[in-house]
Amino acid sequence: MARENCAYCGAPLPAEVLEAAALAAERVFQSKSLDHLEAAARGLARDQPKRRYLVIDTADTTPETLARACSISVWEARQWRASSRYRLLKVGAESDRAQESGFKENGLTFFAVPESTVAPGRNPIVVESVDLAATPLQCTLRRGPEAPAARQEFLEQDVVLIVSAWIKRERIKDAPSLRTRADPRLQDAFLVHLHLSREARPWEIDPRWTGYEGASLSSAHMSTLDLIRYLSVSAPHDQAFRTIVPALSLSTDPPSDLAGLKKPAKGTGKDPKVTVLDNAAQFREYSAWRGAVEKQRLNLGRG
Repeated sequence: MARENCAYCGAPLPAEVLEAAALAAERVFQSKSLDHLEAAARGLARDQPKRRYLVIDTADTTPETLARACSISVWEARQWRASSRYRLLKVGAESDRAQESGFKENGLTFFAVPESTVAPGRNPIVVESVDLAATPLQCTLRRGPEAPAARQEFLEQDVVLIVSAWIKRERIKDAPSLRTRADPRLQDAFLVHLHLSREARPWEIDPRWTGYEGASLSSAHMSTLDLIRYLSVSAPHDQAFRTIVPALSLSTDPPSDLAGLKKPAKGTGKDPKVTVLDNAAQFREYSAWRGAVEKQRLNLGRG
């Protein structure tokens, strides 16, 4: 969106950000088809300066050192440590390394992850089913909306990180009716990402869509929790996303999930359109850089 202020905090945006947003909007309007739009997106990505995600390890130092290195109070440093081990400080240009020297001087562990490494993780591979009875585990995957479903096995030692979170969901009406005061809240969804050592993209499990094969009589949600418990014996499980304030955006749920909400009842053709919002995109962004950090940490450890 080409706008002058940040959608979240209202702060004025830098001139270069406004210019990039205007250029993106112009390319979208000029696109005649989805193929043209994707080509425009690739061209826009090439035009953008290369960026890096700067992430610090809050647990690998004292609150006093963390406060000194990041120019925050000791109280705030303790809050950072309590909320999550890894904290994203900023996403900036690759040439901007002013803070890193201060981190090194204070012995602060940090990770500088290229955006090109993070980007694939924003587009997870959908897990359609899991066969818990198979040895090793078997999954049916769909790598894209138009891609065919494919069977693939994986070993628990291939999992380098598990990221899970409850996704907040809400529905809004374009023009709220005074006669209908329905609860805007929807049932929260549960998402799980499995980051694998040999995959650039995480595998996404959603109990609403992922089925489980085998003799288990548990619900899909309970089967998902059982799978997490089984895999977390050998892989870290990150649940820190729950401490992040939700940023809702247009839901990307399959149309079947939204059909009942958008289809007006018989005889109510003037009912306002219903839009479903959630913070799944925010979760996928968090999972993408968190998985990239974990893989970088493991690679540095081996080195």
